[in-house]
Amino acid sequence: MATAEPTRADQAEPGPGTGPRIRVPEPTPEGAEPTPEGPEPTPEGPDEEQRTSLLLTVRERLLRHPVLSITALAGVLHIVWFFTFANSGGDLAAQDAWAEFVGRHPASAYNLAWYGGMHPVSYSVVSPYLMSVLGVRTTMMIAGTVSAGLLTLVLLRSRVVRNPLWAALAGVFALLCNAASGRVTYGLGTMFALGAVAVVFCWPHRWRYKRWAKALCAAPLAALATMASPVAGLFVGLVAVALFLQKRRPGAWALGLAPSAVVAVSAWLFPFSGTQPMAITSAILPFLSALLVLLLVPKEWTTVRLTSAVYLLAVLLVWLINSQIGSNITRLSMLFAGVALVTALPFTVPRSRKWWATVLAITGFTVWIGVKTVIDIVHTTPAASWARELAPLVNELQEVGAEKGRVEVVPAASHREASALAPYVNLARGWNRQADMERNPLFYDDTLNSANYREWLKRWAVHYVVLPKDEPDGDGGQRERELVQRGMPYLKQVWGDANWQLFKVLDPAPLAEPNTVVERADQGEWTMRVSKPGRVLIRIPYSPWLSIVDDKGDKLDPPEETEASKERPEGEPKTYDNVHGCLMETEEDELGDKWTMLVAPKAGTYRLAAPYDVPRGTPCPDELR
Repeated sequence: MATAEPTRADQAEPGPGTGPRIRVPEPTPEGAEPTPEGPEPTPEGPDEEQRTSLLLTVRERLLRHPVLSITALAGVLHIVWFFTFANSGGDLAAQDAWAEFVGRHPASAYNLAWYGGMHPVSYSVVSPYLMSVLGVRTTMMIAGTVSAGLLTLVLLRSRVVRNPLWAALAGVFALLCNAASGRVTYGLGTMFALGAVAVVFCWPHRWRYKRWAKALCAAPLAALATMASPVAGLFVGLVAVALFLQKRRPGAWALGLAPSAVVAVSAWLFPFSGTQPMAITSAILPFLSALLVLLLVPKEWTTVRLTSAVYLLAVLLVWLINSQIGSNITRLSMLFAGVALVTALPFTVPRSRKWWATVLAITGFTVWIGVKTVIDIVHTTPAASWARELAPLVNELQEVGAEKGRVEVVPAASHREASALAPYVNLARGWNRQADMERNPLFYDDTLNSANYREWLKRWAVHYVVLPKDEPDGDGGQRERELVQRGMPYLKQVWGDANWQLFKVLDPAPLAEPNTVVERADQGEWTMRVSKPGRVLIRIPYSPWLSIVDDKGDKLDPPEETEASKERPEGEPKTYDNVHGCLMETEEDELGDKWTMLVAPKAGTYRLAAPYDVPRGTPCPDELR
């Protein structure tokens, strides 16, 4: 978020250089006749006069309390979104899935139902839990409404802004488009990010020497922004860089250190790898919007211009270097470029080249995010069968025992399968583009064919394939659909109706081997029966949080060093009692996978889960590896 630097931070009346915000007609000199400004008013009846008086009263109150007015307007528009365009596809499908997972398994650090396993923290630290408690769409309405109020506050306190209400309305439009596209997690992060920026830029003048107090208020909000959405935390970091370049170090440290710490700790405790390449077509418009803001806003707006320059460089780097950020970086310009351009318009000479350039930029920006939002709504709205006709498919999956293996669902354009089926079966995929491109590149590199599809099914121990009738996701989804429909020798259709087709994978790879049967593979826990002691390969991407638990979900003790071993001299090999078993990471195989290995000391039932606990997991000591 970038905003004009405030020249005053107190709560006094506007200074002499700002002028009044509401134009008032000049008083008529005594004895002079008022100059007519139009045709004589027609006589009005009592009802007409009452309506006019009411409208003037409402207008006066709206202008008197702009923050409250804009907040109320944003709240009403988000309620309209909830009842009209809030579907269950697209990003909302992913957020529904995460909210449901943490609602069912709040103490689990690893979701076993997506891509073999994913940490909720790698998606967001706090968003899934808030969405689970408040509801996904309720969270979006609250975040969008509060964000609109905070943005209006920042604009009003930045005394150089001449049209704060129009700029705030541009922000409301962008926030509503963000809601329509279903970006709840990012919207929540933006709310905290705007709060952090508001603390730095709207700090009361009478407290101007209490810099540590300002930092103690801004830093937690910046951290919460990053914990809600790493993308929002990145944008807080851009503002921090702009302040740092101006040698405004207290504000820079307050906004910059906390997000960096959150990212570092999250990456250390919850490792995640993945990429999201950014096409040139996705980079052009955010790059252009940043350039236009840099060129069109007044030169005195140093923070805005520096933030735009840093953002422009960031877009260029993300386009050149593959990373987890990818096209997510476009979201800053989609929310705030329009606000910056609208605030710059009154500073241009009407009908000048710069004025026309600003008007065209505002128009182009509005068309861009408007069209993008409409496309998101159209393409992410799931088919009615996902809501009305899902029960027969779920029943059939339960009848054939699909919970004992993974299920591949040819991804729909809406990605509704990621949330609709995750509570019932262990999905081979889900809805996380970075993880999908990292772990399943054959769906993106134009190499998908019958042979490598078969190998992929074996690699992920897929036992069943579901083919929905609605439009698949992208070129990879279309090719996968054509393969399945063509009829592969290793796929046998076992059930189907007007909405779904269910195929059994012939001779599938087991989820765990050797001498092991997976009795149930749930979102939060796997139950396995081991017939012989020894090492068991489990096709779950290794996580240090994976633990062996009892039937109540409590973590069992890891191997302990024997008393005799403790008495041995330093340097001699140690011995351990491995009573309950332990887990370790396998060596990387030819496909780049690192699976989980169970060292089972005896035959019996073993349960794998990932409870939050310190120390993490049930690791094997080096002597047992």
